[in-house]
Amino acid sequence: MTSPTTLPPTAPDFSTPDFLTPGGKIPDAPATPSLEEQLATLRDIHLPPDVPFWPPAPGWYALAGLVLLVGVVLAIREWRWRQTLAYKAMKEFEATLAQAHAHAQEGGDGLPDAQTIAVAASGVLRRLVRAQSGDEATALTGEAWTRVLVAGKAGFGVAEAAYLARAPYYPPAAAPDAGIAPKAFVTAVRRWIRARA
Repeated sequence: MTSPTTLPPTAPDFSTPDFLTPGGKIPDAPATPSLEEQLATLRDIHLPPDVPFWPPAPGWYALAGLVLLVGVVLAIREWRWRQTLAYKAMKEFEATLAQAHAHAQEGGDGLPDAQTIAVAASGVLRRLVRAQSGDEATALTGEAWTRVLVAGKAGFGVAEAAYLARAPYYPPAAAPDAGIAPKAFVTAVRRWIRARA
């Protein structure tokens, strides 16, 4: 069997450098370039590139998604509102009120009186109560119907409810003047429809 050949180790160089020996020469320091030469070697400032318009940052995608989500939710709420009984009752009342308003303008004064508004509202309110409570609400008259109109947080005032219960049964323009302002009466009817449906 043969032994592997080994290379003799090289001895480190421990000799003293020239400048440490007596009479040795000290090496010259590297020449320092002048200020102009140093400035000439500097590079100019590099600005970062402009931010591109597209594609937008992730936050814009999140904001667009949020706006889209809010739009969809509002559209669904609007659609559901249009399917409700309150919307249908309000639409029917507004159509009846528009007819009464057009008829009043032909007469000359322009605004329907409180009795005309009561007649327009009475049928709509009765149908609304009937859709919620059943057929027994159709038979309500007088004090019982007045109690239904006054009930709830958006109920009519007692004078308005009593007038609304009786006014449709008077002959045209023969209802006693209850001192009810037509504009406030219309607002009360709309508020009652929104609250009850």
